Amino acid sequence: MRNLLKFISRYNYSIIFFLLLSFSVLLISNESFILRTEYFNSSNYISGSFFKAQNNILSYFLLGKKNEKLETENLRLTNELMKLKSKIKPDSSADRLDLNIISAQVINNSLNKSRNYITIDKGLNHGIEINLGVISSNGVIGKVKYVSDNFSTIISLLNTSFFLSTVIKETETLSSVNWDAEDPKRAKLLYVPKHIPLEVGFSVVTSSFDSLFPKDINVGKISSINEDVNSNYYDIEIILSEDFYSISNVYVVMDSLKAEKIKLEMLD
Repeated sequence: MRNLLKFISRYNYSIIFFLLLSFSVLLISNESFILRTEYFNSSNYISGSFFKAQNNILSYFLLGKKNEKLETENLRLTNELMKLKSKIKPDSSADRLDLNIISAQVINNSLNKSRNYITIDKGLNHGIEINLGVISSNGVIGKVKYVSDNFSTIISLLNTSFFLSTVIKETETLSSVNWDAEDPKRAKLLYVPKHIPLEVGFSVVTSSFDSLFPKDINVGKISSINEDVNSNYYDIEIILSEDFYSISNVYVVMDSLKAEKIKLEMLD
């Protein structure tokens, strides 16, 4: 069993590369949008299946600990959502919040790239759609980018192309979080004017302006504050609430009223 595990761990990327290369040849020969879509769904299914098989082998040795952690995370998340809904005031715009969550297992998670992605073992057959927010019991993870029947690919918060709408809880100041491809445990907090009084340790949470996530989901805490003489904004770094090195279970957040809200906002 150990030899099999070492073999898979050592050659997993080579195997995936060979499979995806074969599909790439087919993609280049036909430029139609439908074929490109089918290519992604196929490659996502193949890579997802492989990562799931590899993860199942690893899980065999860690099953007890993972079950215990999953149970704890489910309890914490349930309590967090209950607290979130208890904050909603009657007759406010937030009282229309209608949240459902789908739990999923992480079967692949990249950390060493500037644009990192996470693969989970749930897809269209489980109700997952693109552009849904993904969280853990600790905070924001990312958003769903691609979906096949049984797997989904998530743009990780550790992706330089992902900007998250946030607010500094203590000052109610709008801001944005973006990873700078430096430290997987830290990110940059952007667009905070210098006249705002700040302190190390202030909490950064999701804002109500982001349709991906409910308000007040943890993102991180301010760890350093510097002033850039060439800018009107602070140079701020935060410590992320989630340790991306150890995530194993996540939750896809579904707002059943999201489509209605987006449709209304698009009216001219």
